[in-house]
Amino acid sequence: MKALKLSGRALIVGVVLVAVVAGSGCSWFRKKSDYQSSPENRPLEVPPDLNAPRTSDTMRIPAVGNGATNSASGALGSFQVADTAESTWRRVGLALARINGVTVNNRAEALRSFEVAYAGQTFLVSMQAAGNMTTVAAYGVDGQPLSSGPAAELLGQLSVRLN
Repeated sequence: MKALKLSGRALIVGVVLVAVVAGSGCSWFRKKSDYQSSPENRPLEVPPDLNAPRTSDTMRIPAVGNGATNSASGALGSFQVADTAESTWRRVGLALARINGVTVNNRAEALRSFEVAYAGQTFLVSMQAAGNMTTVAAYGVDGQPLSSGPAAELLGQLSVRLN
């Protein structure tokens, strides 16, 4: 009888040990928790249009033209303001906001330029410092100076407001 009691005790100890091991964190006996399958736990996905830098030429700094007017149509290609480039940039921004039909799409103070839409045309209004004077000019999307059409008309209105 002693042998049977010892084996019964060994059996109870064995069952208790198996129960402790099974319930002590072994992943075989647990289901996945809800947080592991939640959508917030997925890796970050960056939209494809945010991976590539903007390649539009609208904010490219074009070469400064000669500042001449277009004599055939009398249209203005550029004009000069007797002020610093920083001050002129602020004044042009205020003037653009007050001209009917002008939409400012982008502002770049470091480049001293505005991307504007006026009378169905989008172009760049840029300021370049030249000593104690600042030249205000309009440039097309291709970087070429504009001296006719809506750009020249807008430059004429800006010239009247700033000078």
